[in-house]
Formats: sequence, C-alpha cells, structure tokens
Amino acid sequence: MGDEMEQRIPPKENTSMPVIVVQDGNKGELDSSSKVNDVVEPPSAGMIFNCIDELYEYYKTYGNQEGFPVFKKSTKNDKQGRLHFVTLSCGRGGKSRCKREKLVNPSLTMKIECNAKLNARVYDDGVVRVTSVFLEHNHELSPTRARYLPRRRSVGTSMKKRREKIGEAGGTVAKTLASSAVECGGHESEPSLEKVCQNYIDNIDKTRKLCLGVGDAGAVCNYFNRMQEQNSNFYYSLDFNEDGHIRNVFWADEMSRAAYKSFSDAVTFDTTYLTNKYDLPFVTFVGINHHGQPMLFGCGLVSGEDTETFVWLFMQWLACMSGNAPKAVITDQDVAIHKAIEIVFPEARHRWCLWQIMKKIHGKLSCHSNNEQVTATLMQAVYDSMSKGEFDFNWGQMIQKYSLQSNAWLSTLYDNRHRWVPVHVKDSFWAGMSTTQRSENVHEFFEGHVNSKTTLKQFVERYDKALKTKVEKEVQEDLNSFNCYCPCVSHYNIEKQFQQAYTNNKFKEIQEEFKGKMFCYVHSMKEEDDFGVYEVIEDMVVENGLSNQKVCFTVYFKQAEFDVRCSCRLFEFQGILCRHIITLLTVKGVYLVPQKYILPRWRKDFRREHTKVKVSYNNWNSTPEMQRNDLISKRSAMFADFGCTSEENTQIALDFIEQFRQKFNIADPLNVNGQPIFSYHEMGHIKVCLLEATNSNSLS
Repeated sequence: MGDEMEQRIPPKENTSMPVIVVQDGNKGELDSSSKVNDVVEPPSAGMIFNCIDELYEYYKTYGNQEGFPVFKKSTKNDKQGRLHFVTLSCGRGGKSRCKREKLVNPSLTMKIECNAKLNARVYDDGVVRVTSVFLEHNHELSPTRARYLPRRRSVGTSMKKRREKIGEAGGTVAKTLASSAVECGGHESEPSLEKVCQNYIDNIDKTRKLCLGVGDAGAVCNYFNRMQEQNSNFYYSLDFNEDGHIRNVFWADEMSRAAYKSFSDAVTFDTTYLTNKYDLPFVTFVGINHHGQPMLFGCGLVSGEDTETFVWLFMQWLACMSGNAPKAVITDQDVAIHKAIEIVFPEARHRWCLWQIMKKIHGKLSCHSNNEQVTATLMQAVYDSMSKGEFDFNWGQMIQKYSLQSNAWLSTLYDNRHRWVPVHVKDSFWAGMSTTQRSENVHEFFEGHVNSKTTLKQFVERYDKALKTKVEKEVQEDLNSFNCYCPCVSHYNIEKQFQQAYTNNKFKEIQEEFKGKMFCYVHSMKEEDDFGVYEVIEDMVVENGLSNQKVCFTVYFKQAEFDVRCSCRLFEFQGILCRHIITLLTVKGVYLVPQKYILPRWRKDFRREHTKVKVSYNNWNSTPEMQRNDLISKRSAMFADFGCTSEENTQIALDFIEQFRQKFNIADPLNVNGQPIFSYHEMGHIKVCLLEATNSNSLS
C-alpha cells in the first residue's frame, strides 16, 4: 500500500536537488563543468535528482573525488517497460569471470566484490530518489589518481578540434595535451590521457633531429641557471674548450637523481639516439623502474666520442649521483666507452647491447659467398645455446665450416663473448633489460616533443615536458597495479604470492613461467641429506620455431636454507623465478617461497624517493605524501641556517640529526662520510689511465 502511495505522489518539482557542490558556503547544482577539486557531499538516502543522467554524473564525480571508478550495475523496468529501479556501484564490485579461452592468458581485472553502491527509484515523471546507500569499500581508495580511472578517459570535441589545428601546423599529441592542460588549470584537471588521444590520431611525425642555432649556447646556460634557482638540487655541468665555447654538457634534475637511488642496479648508456648536423651526439643514462618502464637518470650533449670526453661525462654523472656507481652498465660496442667505464666504473659489470651487434652481422659478412647461411648459423649459436660450452662448440663449428678464421671482426666478438652472448651475461642481474633490447626505451622519452626543426634551446626546454609524460605513465601503471589484478592461471599458492606482491607487468612475467611449466617435468634427482640435484626437462621450440628439442636444465636445491638455483639463470638475470624451479617446487610440495625470491624492486608497494620530489614538471601531481615532504623540507631548512653560522653550531646540528637518524634506524643518505668522491691519489690514477687510453686504440 505504501509503495502505491509513493507511486501516486512523486516528489514536488520545486524540491531542491541535493546534488550539492560546496563553494563559499553556497549550494548549487552540479554540472559537467565542475572542477575536480570542488567538494561533493557523499550520497545519502532521500537525495532527489531531476533525471537518471544527473544521478549518474553526481555519483561519478563523487567517485572521482574519493578515488574509485563508477559503473551502472543494474536496472529494472516496470510492466510498461519504463525504467523503475537503478543501482550504481563501485567499479570494483562483482566477481571476475574469465572465459574458458582466456584461462591461460587472462586479462587484468578490477573486480574484487566491493559492495559500495547506491540504489535509486525512478518515478513516472523521470525524477530519481536515492533509496539506500552503502559507502564502505573493501579496498583502498586513490583520490590523487582519479584522472586515470575508467570513465574519466575521453577525447572531447574541443580536444579533437584542437588536435586538428595543431596537426596542420606540424604539432604533436604532447602539444595538444599541453595546450588543453593550460586551459584546464593543469594536467591534473585534464581528463584526456595521451594514450587515449593517440588512439584517436593515426599518424604522427616521428622525425627527431636536433639543430644547433645561433644563441642556443647562451639560452641553454640561462635555462640551467633558471632551473637551479627553482630547485637547488637540479644538477648541471658545462665543459668549455680553449676558445670559451661549450664542448660538453651534462644535466639531471632532482627527480632523476632520486629515482636513481631506488633503481641503480642496472643502467643503459646510449649514444645513438640523436645526432645533429654539427655531429653533437645526445647521450642518456636510463634505468628500469618496478613496472619495467624506462627511467631517465641524466642526459648529456658531447662534441666528441673519445675516451677523454666519456671520462668527463661519467665523472660528472657519478658526482651527480653522490658517488654511487651502477652495478651493471649496458653500452654500445665502442672502444672509447669501454675504456672510460674501466677508468670511472672499474667495479661495474659491463655488457654490450646485443641488438647493436646483431644488426651489423649482415653488413660485416656481406662479402662472404654463403652470407645467408653464415648469418643463420651465427644467430642460432647466439640464441639457442644453453650453456657456455655449447656456445663455444657451436661457434667453433661455424668458423670451421665457413672458413672464417681470418675474419677479424668475428675474432674480436669471440674474444669478448663475456660482454654480449646471452649465456655469458646471465650470471649478473640486469633488471629485466633484455639481451635483445635496443634503444627504443630512450626513444619513448622524447617522441612527440622533438621534430626536424627543434633547436637545442627548444629541446632543453621540452625536456621537462617529456619527463612529465613519463611521470604520468608511471602513475598510470601504479594505479593499474593498485586497482586491477591479473587472475592466476593455476591453483598454486606460489603464483598467488607473486600476484599479491608484484606489479602487474612483473607478475605477467612470472605468469609466463607458470604457463611454461606445462612443458617441463622432473626427469631425475640425486638427493643427499637436505641437498639435491635435479634434472628438469623442457620441451622447447628452437630454430625459429622449425623444430622441438628436449633441453635438460639442472636445478640445485638446499632445503635447510631454502637455496634454489637453476642452470638457466633467469632469476639471477631478471629477478624472475623460472619455470624449472617452479616445476621442482610443486613436485616437492612447496606452497610458498621465502621473501628473498620476491625482489623489493618489483613490488607494487616499493617505496620510491622520486615520488616525493617536487619538480617543475610534476606540480600538477602533488600527492599528500609529496606535500608533507615539501612542508618538512622547508621547516628543516632552519638546521642549515643555524648550523652554517659557526663550526660549533654545525656540529650541534649534525649531532642532533645523527641522534634522530639512529633513533629511527634511518640509513645514512650520504654514505660517503663527507669525503670527496675521488681522492687526490685516485684523481692522479685516473689521469694516468686516461693518458694510457688516449695512446691506445684497441680493446685490452
């Protein structure tokens, strides 16, 4: 009876719609132009809206404010077919349902059965009343990443028109987003992501070449000075020739320096990306973050490619990074770079880029009558060899068969096989940098920000915009790992363990090993006390997919210390547990692995210092953590002001900070005890090495 009365007596039309936006204490209706930082009241039973679209826009805006996606969960029509009830819910509600054909290769899903929702009734005249609300979520909310949530990604009409105009003038996606962000009050308020815009645009100019113009040198110096005034941790160094002209340049901002502290285990040094008409190569230091994305650790512009130049560049970069040398470095096959690394990074493991070597094969062997056969045999020896001994045997067979004993280039490659052949470099950690990786990761940084008419001055200024794009992409992946997950392909708890710990990108790599487990089996085992040696057979595809081959891998397992290793060395090389170890562990009934096999650098909750750094290109992305860091940094400046007045006050301030550090067990951030990165004796040694390198043109 009550329900019939409610049907006959709908709410009055003059009832104020409680879609409330609080601005200066006044209440007003929400419209599509409302800004993200306007405060929207939480939903409650009894709220009334003029139509279903207003209700949806309100709840979607509320979701963006709180940090959760919104979906229309269900609707119900009356006997006349008119909409009668509607339920709007958190986008993470419901269960994940994977189709049978996708069980082996599941897609990311956000569904974790969240019950947050609102129910509403629709009356005959279209007015909507909220009947019940559930505000509690079973997951964390992320309001600072709201712009990356589904349903906020769009390319509006104005964006399309702007893109068309800028495209006619030779512009790019980045320029389109930048112009739109200015109008919106910053990137945080701009709803269109670069990837979404890229889907709308089919063709984009990818030509990249720097042109050094008149006045660029002065402009670059002014730019560096201005950046350092804005942030004292912006680092740059200029090298001048005898005539006072700029010869070499190096720079790195505070975010790059902070990022290196988290991901300094492996670095790629690239010299092949850009070369202008004055033969001034652009060089980069690049690492890999916890999503497997490239991170820029510094840039340089150098006038030559000799040992002395690279020693200067490496020393500037090392000083910039507080003397913390990388553990592993990937470079081109270049004599000058090799010698410079031996001088400045003597303890680092040095590897050559395999892609650069393999692309030279056809040209280097073009004069041979059996060029195609030699190339195929060489590639098979490089990629299909499972051990160092097997590679040596296959290489020797190739040299003998095609009479290549006098080929100096091949002889040099073989003598330095420990620097580039996959089976020779897999005993060191390379942070997932593939042995076949080229410099595409470096190219990604500046695509859309550099074209054929870009001057050096413009390039340096656009450097910030390029890094802003990379920050956005990292935040997007953070949100994906925060809000979505990839369903497991097996019932093993070990896979679930990695699913909960690792970022989505890295978990997918682990998942490939679980899929590969179906091609593996334990063939034999030798066990004594708590130590065992096991042979795991994998049915592998070789010779570019032309045939199958059963390959034996040896797994060593010491159960007391839970120390497990495989001859494939995948864990040592990429930090990913291999299918052979997984096969053995499942046979042994192991349900979980120790934390030492779950690397912190791949975890989704890995704390990174650079996310707290405030630089010119990420002001729009100020998170609460970043704001707190900025506040404390400003307040702690009093220590520097007080301490610099006298030696006594300096010691008082340092003692106070040291007591604080020890009380909370904080690692010493300097770790160099206030000493110079290079002592006087070491500088003398470097000069001697440099002199020897200058007089030598061959690799030792």
